[in-house]
Amino acid sequence: MLLRTLLTLVNLGAIAVAIVVLLAYPAYSGPAFYLLLGWMFGSMVLVYGPWGNRQVGRGRPPTAPLPSGNGAAAAPTVSSPAEIPFCIYCAAPLPSGATFCPACGHRATHV
Repeated sequence: MLLRTLLTLVNLGAIAVAIVVLLAYPAYSGPAFYLLLGWMFGSMVLVYGPWGNRQVGRGRPPTAPLPSGNGAAAAPTVSSPAEIPFCIYCAAPLPSGATFCPACGHRATHV
């Protein structure tokens, strides 16, 4: 699930709680309104920031296990840095031939 989706669901819950407070406790309507307004402003910053496309919760790719032993086994070599398919800004994997990172939107740099 994307962080943007999770924040949208939390925002809907916050709106529902604010409506209940406004209807059940009219004396607290002013503070409830301003808290909701601040919450919405903060969530807009989070949703539309570059980190809104990050994956949260399940669905992350599994990491490879570390090699066991005393380190005598040689690590695979990469002939050039251009063959490393990840974004240098957010470390998300890049599809081959990508010009922009699908996770953060930065231009893919090829060294």
